[in-house]
Amino acid sequence: MDYRATEANGQATLFFVGELDMAVGDRVGELLQQYGGRNQSVTVDFQGVSFVDSSGIGSLFFTTKELLAMGKQVEIVNVREEILDILGVLGFTEALGIAVGKVGETRV
Repeated sequence: MDYRATEANGQATLFFVGELDMAVGDRVGELLQQYGGRNQSVTVDFQGVSFVDSSGIGSLFFTTKELLAMGKQVEIVNVREEILDILGVLGFTEALGIAVGKVGETRV
């Protein structure tokens, strides 16, 4: 999985490209912890993510939970419909209470 990140004014955005699976789950968690630790809010952009499995999501879940406990804001945007379905089945958004937006979704 590749990524790029932007940071400005206490806000980080991580853009991931590829597959979020067992092979890269720990690295994704480390990146989220790194950028979330030094910013007040983190947006994770999933537009380039083509596949997720439960182990990859697990790492994302536990790191997000830690950041929320530290008072950080986390949201996940541009999630493909099939990945959104997986997050729903796993109870990801309900358990964490974070915003997750579909690809092309406009938020007000």
